Amino acid sequence: MKDKRDYYYWEAKKLGYRSRAAFKLLQMNKEFKLIRRGDLVLDLGASPGGWSQVAVELGAMVIAVDINPMDRLEGVTFIQGDITDEGLIKALLEISDSFDVVMSDASPKITGIWTIDHLRSIELARASFRIAQQVLRSKGNFLVKVFQGEEIRKFYDDLKPFFSFKKFHSPKASRKSSAEIYFIGKGFKKIR
Repeated sequence: MKDKRDYYYWEAKKLGYRSRAAFKLLQMNKEFKLIRRGDLVLDLGASPGGWSQVAVELGAMVIAVDINPMDRLEGVTFIQGDITDEGLIKALLEISDSFDVVMSDASPKITGIWTIDHLRSIELARASFRIAQQVLRSKGNFLVKVFQGEEIRKFYDDLKPFFSFKKFHSPKASRKSSAEIYFIGKGFKKIR
């Protein structure tokens, strides 16, 4: 099992984080200042809750969504739901019509077939952005995971007009062998 030799896996265990992904968010937040104390954060694809834990530590209130169940977490309201389901937006708008940060570490079920996994990750990232377009406040921040592949440039170009700052970033905590990369968008602009 590759985790047995993984520094971030053991650090997560030692520090009580639910996943090694917590370190990815910690590193990106340190560099890009995505989450601030008092923010209302929407965490899509949240289970098991590593990113939600970090957001709460940073002083945010968190609404977490995942198709899979998630153990209760202080400071987090959990909704079990599918981010590709249109009905989810209605449930979110009942909680708040404006989130400061929308973040998504959602991952497709891995098939091992590169093109399929890449395209499914792009679909999830686009679903996350469709939600962000409805609930992210003006000048808010958006963070989403995608797998690298042929559609990544088009994905970037489609999101580019919506943010004053945008870039792809791979935090140090991402495994070297991983195809994942994160799109960071700051200063959201509502475009109809």
